[in-house]
Amino acid sequence: MPKLKTAAQEAEACAVDLQLLVRMKAANDEGYCKCVTCGKVAHYKEMQGGHFIERSRSATKLLEENIHPQCQYCNAFGMKSTIIVLEYRNYMVAMYTEDCVAKLIALSRRPHKWVRSEIQEQRADIRGQIKYQRQRLGEI
Repeated sequence: MPKLKTAAQEAEACAVDLQLLVRMKAANDEGYCKCVTCGKVAHYKEMQGGHFIERSRSATKLLEENIHPQCQYCNAFGMKSTIIVLEYRNYMVAMYTEDCVAKLIALSRRPHKWVRSEIQEQRADIRGQIKYQRQRLGEI
């Protein structure tokens, strides 16, 4: 019998699926989406799911509102640059309002322990949405 994943391992797997879903949802019917920080357009498979609030913050790790398409450069290196971080913040405020961004930041500062069943339910929902997006994009 295989060993059960820990809640942290389940959350990590769910986060990977959620990042894929976010990129797919942002893509047009040809599969292209735009980096929210620099505006580069690329296929969703070439983009990354960039977190506004770093992925290490468990309370916001699995929130779709915290993840948006970013090119590899902006996500990997740009988030160390004040200019890119400010661009992401400007995008977030335009998308969700200043108040929502403040609430997201406040939420990220609270400890959160994910429950395995909660994560598994969310992951099942995300996988269903990914299947729909694959159909929309003509991949299945």
